[in-house]
Amino acid sequence: MVRMKPKVCTIIVNFNGTQDTIACLKSLNNITYANHEVVVVDNASKENASLKEFIEESRFHFLELGGNHGFAAGNNKGIHYALSHIADIDYFLLLNNDTEVDPYFLEPLVAECEKDKEVGACCSHINYHSKRNKTWYGGGDIKWLTGRVLHKTLERNGKIASDENFLTGCVFLFPVDILDKVGYLNEDYFLYYEDAAYSLEIRKAGYKLRYVPDSLVFHKISATTGYRSPLSNYYGTRNNLLFMSIYANKLNFLLFLMFFIGKNFVKYCWYILRGKQFKKVAFAIQKAFSDFAASASGKREYPFM
Repeated sequence: MVRMKPKVCTIIVNFNGTQDTIACLKSLNNITYANHEVVVVDNASKENASLKEFIEESRFHFLELGGNHGFAAGNNKGIHYALSHIADIDYFLLLNNDTEVDPYFLEPLVAECEKDKEVGACCSHINYHSKRNKTWYGGGDIKWLTGRVLHKTLERNGKIASDENFLTGCVFLFPVDILDKVGYLNEDYFLYYEDAAYSLEIRKAGYKLRYVPDSLVFHKISATTGYRSPLSNYYGTRNNLLFMSIYANKLNFLLFLMFFIGKNFVKYCWYILRGKQFKKVAFAIQKAFSDFAASASGKREYPFM
């Protein structure tokens, strides 16, 4: 009797990214891994009719939320939905909606977890979608003095699987029993740094984080939030502070704070001097610091976003 492959349930969170999400789902329709389910979580997008139609045709699952809950809560709600609607899930895969996957991407991820039960999560090698031979993520680390969550960018050719200090949430496979031992993603972040925090929680529980270069995914980069937007600057700044305050030791956090304040003061002045169209970004940075000081976390809504 042929043993069935472990069942993988992929969770994809969509917010106003219908075309990117459909492209992602089309690539998943072409994968070679057989025992696979998909749940698309929609964070109250303005237009999702064509997405719903495509999902229905592809026989994927669709969870429509009443508001924008962000990346962490969107994934958590998708996981809860999957556990109550899909039987015998062995692994969850968190996948960004602005990715497209290689047809063979899933087998190497599952194989790493199956052969080493000390692995708590796996991640693919990720190249830029627009420059398909250029690395966006080839392993990860955390620089505690600067608070930087680092992507290694060596090419995948000749590389072997390795244990890392951080896995990007862009492609994040983990065994379902990690939920019992670690819990769910921290929703205080709303957007950004929840993957770094979840990586560290998995490591704290005694598991390894494994980068798997035999698995390949392509990423379109900030298609949802926009590079250098007020939204990305606000959450990136506030959550960097939140992440470091939780996970850095006291000395590292103090050194980081001095560096980070100086760095963002320069950024703030630069955006102010660039003119009216950049002032919203400057205000976003200022508000990020004040909200962190006030312990304001989770989703926030301001006119500059």
